Amino acid sequence: MKPSARTAVALGLAAAVMTPSPALAADPVLHAHPLPTLRAEAELTDVAAPAPNQTWIVGHQALKPNYPGNPVVHRWNGHRWAGFTIPNFSSRGVLRSVSATADGVWIGGTKDGAAYVAQYVNGSFVQVAAPAGLRSAAPEQTSAGVWLPGDPRTGVIWRREGAAWIPYFMPMQKVLAVRARGAEAWAVGGAPGEDDSVPGVAHFTGTTWENVPYPAPFGEGSILEDVLPRTANDVWVAGTNYTRGEPRPTEPLLHRYDGATWTPVLLPPEVIGLSSIARDDSGDVWISGLAQAPGWDARPRPVVIGTAPDSIAWTVLEVPGAGESGVHHEGWDTLAVEAGTSRLWVLADTRPDGPVLATG
Repeated sequence: MKPSARTAVALGLAAAVMTPSPALAADPVLHAHPLPTLRAEAELTDVAAPAPNQTWIVGHQALKPNYPGNPVVHRWNGHRWAGFTIPNFSSRGVLRSVSATADGVWIGGTKDGAAYVAQYVNGSFVQVAAPAGLRSAAPEQTSAGVWLPGDPRTGVIWRREGAAWIPYFMPMQKVLAVRARGAEAWAVGGAPGEDDSVPGVAHFTGTTWENVPYPAPFGEGSILEDVLPRTANDVWVAGTNYTRGEPRPTEPLLHRYDGATWTPVLLPPEVIGLSSIARDDSGDVWISGLAQAPGWDARPRPVVIGTAPDSIAWTVLEVPGAGESGVHHEGWDTLAVEAGTSRLWVLADTRPDGPVLATG
């Protein structure tokens, strides 16, 4: 992507990280992975891989076209998929989130217009009461606790403490991701304002959430969708800026924060938006998103890009088994790194073929 006025004027940051280096030592190849049997109107919205041979997917499969419902939770054990019963969940409910670490697995969504939360305990899911009034749930299991973002514009995020959800003031309107390093957590989404089209970043010090000013790029709106606190002084944020202009209607956002300064990271020119970011056990950084070749008739396609963090040299991995074009959904986690390994798991929604899963 050519440097833009947004980069030069609105950001006013240090020079982009452009140091050349060899590609990743062992570039992986993504392979299509079989999915469990799903109905034609299925959507898969989240993936997590907290341990070797333990990969979770969630979503829903419509009972008929344009009639969302019937929640889906499956786990891959290295050989086959196993489905799970969701307690006290009607067929009209929708699951949208699975968050998992070695400390636990949580799922969340909406049931009958109210938030639904469940925790995996001793081989099955157990419903956990959500805070009163919450309409949708996307719990985040982190080393700094289990977090539950409040409804947009409420300025509240909840943390599980004992058997209760404790509210914390959040200097953001919309929280799309919470990630932690030790007892400190980071959140990204939309900042306070008249609407939620300005990116927001917040940092949890261990006791309170503090706003971290992030320069809004020039555009019709933008959002940060994921954050990676790689070290105490190297925090990555990723998202999408909606330019509604030429040559493409969107452009990616990727920046690193050293505790004082945001630095933009140069990306492959074909990348037009970013979704989820993670690191593998070797320290390499991987990001899912969409790419689009030049040309008026080109269509966006799902990709994963990866680099060593100290000298940026991107590897672009194509997601196999995709339909005619990739679809971007704000806030969906589409990438996981299998803990204890460097295996990638990637969810993609494609048109007209629907969800695909790839690994490598």
